[in-house]
Formats: sequence, structure tokens, C-alpha cells
Amino acid sequence: MLHKNPELISPKTFLLIQQLQAMPELKEFYLVGGTALTLHLGHRNSIDIDLFTKNDFDIAQLKTTLAEKFNTSVDAEFKNTLLSKVSNIKVDFIKHNYAFVKPPLSEEGIRFLSKEDISAMKLNAISQSGKRLKDFIDVYFLLQHFSFNSMINFFQIKYPQTNPLIPIKAINYFDDIDVQIDPPKLLSPLPLNIIKERIQNATLHPHKLF
Repeated sequence: MLHKNPELISPKTFLLIQQLQAMPELKEFYLVGGTALTLHLGHRNSIDIDLFTKNDFDIAQLKTTLAEKFNTSVDAEFKNTLLSKVSNIKVDFIKHNYAFVKPPLSEEGIRFLSKEDISAMKLNAISQSGKRLKDFIDVYFLLQHFSFNSMINFFQIKYPQTNPLIPIKAINYFDDIDVQIDPPKLLSPLPLNIIKERIQNATLHPHKLF
């Protein structure tokens, strides 16, 4: 069951995800990131749409198709990467050619990755940049569903070429967190020290759920 609390994901965002994923040009794209995780967990707000594919895609053709259907602007584009705003909502289209930890899911016209895949991707994101508070919040809530050992196992399945010691170290480094960068809205307050405490305990007791 999808968590569709309008305080966390606006009906406009939810509808746009459905409209985008109904497009034949996007049939191999999957919703990932914070919005996908919020649909799983209902734990925080998310306002952006991240659509990832394993395949190369034609950016010029995608821009043309989007412009025919929506009010669209382009923030940046690179090979197999299109960062845009669609109907004034930030939407990123990115090639991310890594194995699925679990098969993708599909509900209510939305194709999205599993909690296992998103766990691996969150650890990867924190390994690359530990600035975003929302990534640590997501890990905090994921630790209610998976042990830290399980999350590292998901990471190794998805990113077998990356040393698992990298996310293990990164997840315990909090000095770079910038609480001013896209601070997410939660249904109840969650102080940073509580987030740190759970993550530190999870790495000390890696077989435990929290």
C-alpha cells in the first residue's frame, strides 16, 4: 500500500509521477530517492521526482516529448542526465545502470524501487556527500525495517565494485551535515542527536532492528 499523505507528497506531485510514468518514452524509468521511500514508509515530505533507468536515453527526444505535454524547463543536461522542472516540480531523469537488489514494484500506475534498493542508494548518496540531513533521516527510518548488516549487504549487491567500508565510515560522520539544505518536514520532531544515536547504535549492533 502506498503512503499518500498529502502533507508529505502533494496530490499534484503524485499525479505528475503517474502522468510521467504513463509515457511510453519513460517505460523503463523507475521512481527512486526520497519520494519513492516516502511512498513506502510515509515518514517525511518529499517534493522532487527522481526517475532512474538502466538504459541510455535520447535527451533531445525526451525534452521534445515533455514540452508537448507539460510546462517544462531544463536546469542542466549531460549524457544520460536531464535535470528539469516539469509543471514547476523538480524532475531528474538519470541513467543509473546498477543491479536491482529486489524486483521493482508497481502500484497505482507508479513504478518504483524496493526499500532494499533505496537503502543501498541512500548509503551510496551519503558516501558521496554527507551534507544532506534528509539522507540521514531516511537511514534512521530504514533502520526500523532492516539491520545495518542487511543494508550493507544491499549496498554490496547494488555496488559490488565499491568498498563497503566507505559507507560504513561515511554513515558515522556527521560533521558535514547542513541542516539548512532542503530540511524535510516530518510528522513529529526528530532532533539530530536522536538520529545520530540510532545510527551509531546500529553500527555498533549491526544485526539489530531499531
